[in-house]
Amino acid sequence: MSQTDVTVPAQQEAPAAPPAREGATRLYALDALRVVAALSVLLFHFTGVDAATKANWGVNPKELFPWLFPVTSYGSYGVQLFFIISGFVICLSAWGRTPGQFVQARFLRLFPAYWFSVVVAVLVWRGMPDGSRKAPSVSESLTNLTMFQVPLSARHLVGAYWTLWVELTFYLVFLVVVWKGLDYVRVSVFCWLWLLASILVQQDDVPLVGIFAQPLNTALFVSGIAMYLMYRFGPDLKLWGLLGASWLVMQSDLVQHADHLRHDKGMDRDPYLALALVTVFYLLVLAVALHKLDRVGWRWLSTAGALVYPLYLLHEELGWALIRTLYGHVGAWATLGITTALLLGLSWLVHRFVEKPTQRWLRAALEKESAKRAAAARG
Repeated sequence: MSQTDVTVPAQQEAPAAPPAREGATRLYALDALRVVAALSVLLFHFTGVDAATKANWGVNPKELFPWLFPVTSYGSYGVQLFFIISGFVICLSAWGRTPGQFVQARFLRLFPAYWFSVVVAVLVWRGMPDGSRKAPSVSESLTNLTMFQVPLSARHLVGAYWTLWVELTFYLVFLVVVWKGLDYVRVSVFCWLWLLASILVQQDDVPLVGIFAQPLNTALFVSGIAMYLMYRFGPDLKLWGLLGASWLVMQSDLVQHADHLRHDKGMDRDPYLALALVTVFYLLVLAVALHKLDRVGWRWLSTAGALVYPLYLLHEELGWALIRTLYGHVGAWATLGITTALLLGLSWLVHRFVEKPTQRWLRAALEKESAKRAAAARG
């Protein structure tokens, strides 16, 4: 999932809307929730899904982690938490920005760490293969650098990359309202129209619209945006209605999807337990939106939050390769602990020595080019 600073920009008034409220300078509680989401997905991949992990451990993880497996098998729902948070923080970070500033900020956040992870994935596929899967082709590997492998029908180098395409479609849709300028009315109307489109498109074969308006993901993003509007302007009946409607759409699609996984994919997870878990995620982000967690101010959470995106990108294929290498020597629990610690350390190194320097260089280069174009336009 993309890393996004959760700092509050300067407040602006919205016409015909409640006045903006002052908030905390940084939302450390959201950093904490992003860490929870990332670790839950990591543990799901390593210990909670027997179909994929048996090939890497050599044995079903139900046998290796008998009490942990029933818990971590629900870890994939950390993705739903990511999407709720994404709706909140993208709206937060885009407020007061021009479309160009929004696109540049998203590019600088997403691509430096992503490109590095693609290189690592290629090296893992070529140098540490699992012996059972065919490595992606050179063309597929190059296509992954675009982050558009889904519409280009290329294979993901890392399974977790599928969520990045979902995020990208969200940014492209949200860019429409950024283009017009963000205020309370425009954003709330946009949310209602997008949510309605995600429902109606299910009745007709409209492939392009379906890409940008999947009911479950749209409902999660809209929920996050509604909660950000509550955070910024305070809750009102219209926002409670929007949040309630998005939850109802979410629960319908979530339960259907969980039933499909249970009956067709053999994943023994209770759909209503999954719904309860995602509802808890709603309540936690809602607590942030209602300023109930403003007192959470542990500064180390900002550092931990900065590691989430690199960790999410790197953990799957590289983590499995480490598991295959270590398990026969140190046992299951030690392998899990060492692998997680190594991935956290590598994530910090990527953030410190890849992400930040590359972002600074690209930002400076883009600003220099913009200044040159402005000077040329002035003659």
